[in-house]
Amino acid sequence: MKPYEWTSYLISNLAPDRVLEHTARMLRWGGSHQEARAWIGSVLLFAWLCAIIDLLSLWILLEITSIPILFGSAFVVLVLVFLAFYLILYLRMEDRRKRAERVLPDMLDMVSANMRAGVTPIVALRMAARPEFGPLAEEINYATAKALGTESFTEALLGLGDTINSEVLRRTTSLFASSIRSGGNLAALLDLLADEIREAQELRRELITGTNMYVTFILFTMVVAMPLLLAISVHFIGMVEGLQSKGPPTAFAQELGISVSVPIPADFIANAALVSLIVTAICASMLVGVIHDGSEWDGLRYAPLFMLASLAVFFALKDYVLRALLGIA
Repeated sequence: MKPYEWTSYLISNLAPDRVLEHTARMLRWGGSHQEARAWIGSVLLFAWLCAIIDLLSLWILLEITSIPILFGSAFVVLVLVFLAFYLILYLRMEDRRKRAERVLPDMLDMVSANMRAGVTPIVALRMAARPEFGPLAEEINYATAKALGTESFTEALLGLGDTINSEVLRRTTSLFASSIRSGGNLAALLDLLADEIREAQELRRELITGTNMYVTFILFTMVVAMPLLLAISVHFIGMVEGLQSKGPPTAFAQELGISVSVPIPADFIANAALVSLIVTAICASMLVGVIHDGSEWDGLRYAPLFMLASLAVFFALKDYVLRALLGIA
C-alpha cells in the first residue's frame, strides 16, 4: 500500500461506523467502486491540508496572531471542504437517479415488446439494456450477468435498488419480481408501469412549471432588491459619517437640536452586508432546490452562482452606480 493510501486509511479510523456505512451507500448509489474508508480518509486529509494552508496564510501573510481567529478560520475551512466533497458525491448520486428514472419507461416498453416477441424475461431485460440508457443499462447488464451465474433472477432484479437510489425503480423491480414468482402477465404489467411512470413525470413537470413564478421572485429579491437596499444603506451611513467628520454642529444647529451621529461605522455595515448576501444566497439556493427539485441539497449546486451574482450587483451598485447618481468622485 502506498504511503498516501496508508495515511488515508489511518485517518478514516476517526470516522464512526455509521458514517462509514452511510458513505458506502452513497458511493454505491453514485456508481463509484471506491471504498468508504479510502474516500473519507482522502477527503479528510485534503481538508486538513487546506485548513493548515489557511492558518499559515493568515499568520504569515496577513500577520494575524489571534489564536481564536486562526483556529476558527481553519475549522471553518475544514468543514467547508468536507461539505463540498460530500455535496459533490450527493449530486452525482442524484444525477444518476434522475438519469435512470428518465429512461425507465422506455426501457419497460422495450422489455414488454421483447417478451411479446416470445423471449424469456431475463433475455428481454438484457436485450433492453441499450447503451443510451446510461447507468440503468449498466446496472441491468450487471444484474443479468449475476442471474446467469450463481444468483437467481429475482434476487438480481431486486438488487437494482441497492445500486441506484430510486424509489420508483425499487417499486418497479419489486412488482416485476413478484409477477415473475406468481406467473402473471408480465408484458401487460410492464406497459401499465411505464404509463404510470410517464404520467407521474408529466405531473412533476407541470408542478415545476407552476412554481417558476416563485423561483423568479426569489431570484429577483436576492440578486437585485437586497443588494440595492444594502448598497443604499452603506452609502447613507457613509454620507452621515462624512457630515460628522466635517466638524461639530454649528450654533444654529445646536439651537435647533440637530445632531449627526453614527452609532455603527460604515465599514461594519459593509461587512455585515457581505455576510448577509452570502447567507441569503445559500438559503435561497436551498429554497429553490426544495421548490424545483424537492430537496434542499439539490439547490446547493446553485449557491456559488447566486453568491457571485448578488455580490457582483452589490459592488456594482455601491462603487459605480450610486456614486454616479449622487455625483460622488
